[in-house]
Amino acid sequence: MSSTTYTEPVTVKLEELQTYSLSLPEAKYLTGWCRGKEALRRGSYDTQKGSFYVNCDFYHGVEHSAHAVNAYSDYPELSASNVWPPEDLLPGFRQCFEELCSLVIDTAVLVARACDRYATLEIDGYEPGYLERVVRTSTTTKARLLHYYPLQVDAGVHQPTPSDGKLDHGEQDLDTWCTTHIDHGCLTGLTSAVYIDESAHPPTLASYQDTSLPPTPLPLLPDAPDPDSGLYIRSRTGVVIKVEIPPDCLAFQTGETLQLITGGKFQAVPHFVRGSVNAGQVARNTLAVFTQPSLEEIVDHETGKTYAQFCREIAERFT
Repeated sequence: MSSTTYTEPVTVKLEELQTYSLSLPEAKYLTGWCRGKEALRRGSYDTQKGSFYVNCDFYHGVEHSAHAVNAYSDYPELSASNVWPPEDLLPGFRQCFEELCSLVIDTAVLVARACDRYATLEIDGYEPGYLERVVRTSTTTKARLLHYYPLQVDAGVHQPTPSDGKLDHGEQDLDTWCTTHIDHGCLTGLTSAVYIDESAHPPTLASYQDTSLPPTPLPLLPDAPDPDSGLYIRSRTGVVIKVEIPPDCLAFQTGETLQLITGGKFQAVPHFVRGSVNAGQVARNTLAVFTQPSLEEIVDHETGKTYAQFCREIAERFT
């Protein structure tokens, strides 16, 4: 990797870049910048995090697949061309983003190969190398750069923790940064989260507009000030487990499409993110890369259902 910014990320308030048309409502806000458009609970829109979505066709050395744009124009969330911050405002951002996503996809190919070995042994009629091929050749893989905003919590209000034993009926009280959900693709690659104290180091665009000097990395906290904050998953037996991803590692979790493809041998993993409570202006940042089939790929061989049709079912489920 040629960039040195992976270990020292530069963060700005992307709202300040909105004048540069980084949001795409015509793509259902699933390309470019998005905040407050995602309804994870009925009648409640998610403003606790901001997302910058990128379609990963650059992995194949193209800007975006003309086939995807033309053949699936009614799926703009997966076929829209990317939008990027101007290079003179965030120098190196696009290159760094594409290199890191490519590394995650390269690693996902290896994980998929291991899944294929298991599936070939355990599933009658499973196509050898199916998942590896899907991950390697997909034209719909999507990356999501995530910024979790500091929580505004009233002093003196008790916030449940995993040790309170309230998970059976109080999980919604824990998922303060991201509500419990499953991913809809095959494999989701996750980087380790980094935490920034925005009261001590406010991220502002003005800090990076002097293009004569390289951007100054924001100092990172060694860990989350609140030890209970972070990513949690729920196992098949209903046990909630906190996931720790070391700084030099990637993690992968399984999604709903892989569950469908394998007839439930692999299960989509329910997960949520708990915020840093009473920890000041602490923000969390991470990257998720959703590897998922190309739109024309068959994901249910019994019915002939394509990933495009499956995406439509998902859209109807949440609208």
